[in-house]
Amino acid sequence: MAETDPLETTIHTYDQSAALYADNIWEMRLDRLLDAFSSRLEAGARVLDLGCGPGRDTDHLQARSLDAFGLDLSFGMLQEAKKRTPWNFAQGDMHHLPLPNGQLGGVWLSAALLHLPRHTAPQALQEVRRVLKPSGVLFLGVKQGSGESWQDSKLGRRFFIYYQLDEIKALVHAAGFQVVEDWESPGSVGKWLNIVATAI
Repeated sequence: MAETDPLETTIHTYDQSAALYADNIWEMRLDRLLDAFSSRLEAGARVLDLGCGPGRDTDHLQARSLDAFGLDLSFGMLQEAKKRTPWNFAQGDMHHLPLPNGQLGGVWLSAALLHLPRHTAPQALQEVRRVLKPSGVLFLGVKQGSGESWQDSKLGRRFFIYYQLDEIKALVHAAGFQVVEDWESPGSVGKWLNIVATAI
């Protein structure tokens, strides 16, 4: 894969390492984040786990009485999700969500926007707003930092985009959301920025 297309290279890595990635993250729990999101939704709300990977968070959202389904660009990750959980998953691009307008109660977007080229993030967030009902809820988690970088690990080669809090909040607001909560949380390397926002 040519490094001239960071997203394709990253998706290829996830296709090839889906089982290993799933094994690495499956026992990790994001309860603080999941509770902040799910507490703003009614039981049974239809929610999308966007960039769902192997389906761990989809499973945890279902456990919180939400009607969650997953969408990911990586076919390998989707195959892993279908092995590990009984929920519904589909392949799709967050720049062009295969969903009608105003259908969803919430969108969970954790550790996925950070792989998109920075100049395409506004389009992805506008797509999220399009598929949400009025007052629908967005959770967004990205890595804190500046610039962008390639990372090599036992999983393979991946591309990451880093954000500062004011920058990501401005993007969320411009896409048609009101930020209702934001906080930092520690990661294995560096910090994460977490945002809960409602569609306006």
